[in-house]
Amino acid sequence: MFKSRTPKMLDEKGEVLENSVSILEPVQIAGIKQWILVRGEDQNCPLLLFLHGGPGSTQIGFIRKYEQALEKHFIVVNWDQRGAGKSGRKVDPSTMNLAQMVEDTNELIIYLLSRFGKRTLFLAGHSWGSILGVLTTQKYPENITSYIGISQLVNMELNEQISYDYAVQRAQEAGHQKAIAALSKIGRPPYSNFKTMMKQRKWLIKFIPMELSSDYLLRAILSSTEYTLVDWYFFAKNILISNRLLWDEFMNVNLFEEVPQLSVPVYLCEGRHDYQAPFELAIQYIEKLNAPQKRIFWFEDSGHSPHISEPKQFSEICLHIKNTYKTESRKEIKPEVLVHQKSR
Repeated sequence: MFKSRTPKMLDEKGEVLENSVSILEPVQIAGIKQWILVRGEDQNCPLLLFLHGGPGSTQIGFIRKYEQALEKHFIVVNWDQRGAGKSGRKVDPSTMNLAQMVEDTNELIIYLLSRFGKRTLFLAGHSWGSILGVLTTQKYPENITSYIGISQLVNMELNEQISYDYAVQRAQEAGHQKAIAALSKIGRPPYSNFKTMMKQRKWLIKFIPMELSSDYLLRAILSSTEYTLVDWYFFAKNILISNRLLWDEFMNVNLFEEVPQLSVPVYLCEGRHDYQAPFELAIQYIEKLNAPQKRIFWFEDSGHSPHISEPKQFSEICLHIKNTYKTESRKEIKPEVLVHQKSR
């Protein structure tokens, strides 16, 4: 029977890099098995922990090919969160809530810092993971060098209204009667469930040429060693379960009110064509956020997943952030800087 695995880190001669790390394994977090993928060419590099989107949209099954440059400069950690992917087989539904997942995140951070002998790590959150990332950074800043939000979610009520209005506008501009009729039938949010939101997303993505298609996932299913076919089955199943259990709490998130300040540097990576997590809200949030340093990096050719659609630029940005903080001393943080690269 096929088993999931991740390949070793090799040099140009095909030999295993002496101080590299390549791990795919379950660890005990809050009393249950949760899976992590850890890869890096040099264990002396800092840790970079990714919080995947969704809820439930794990990265372990396909992300390795997009992180090869990052692995040269970081120990890169991907994690299948509680109830998601390989970590979703046996989970008490009553534990599927934001508060517990923040605690899971911090427990994993402490584990990683201890295992690799680090004081702090870089924390990156994509979409749903960006909510989890901000809330964790707010509660446990002492363990985090800086926070990197990718397609940052801020206020879910406004998020869905802007997304829906944009889809309707684009459908009308294109004269796409089928889309206009379907969106009218769905109606303006709020929505009561994930399936209704995905009906809206179907038409939204049709009008955003920079948005990723599902092709990259289909290719990953055929080529991934980190996920077996059984894992891919649970990947799909657990997205639906995670969204059902977390939906109400997810839709009530409002970081404008809940997290007006953070005590670590904050960097946002935003796709210029993202209307799943509309970038206007990310701009508003970082302008209002009180943080020691803050900056937006724009991805001109991306939609909702800039770290996947433009991985080279994302790696360069992370390296820039790393080089800005060569030590883990808060004393070396520079005064606040806010940069909007390129005007729309």
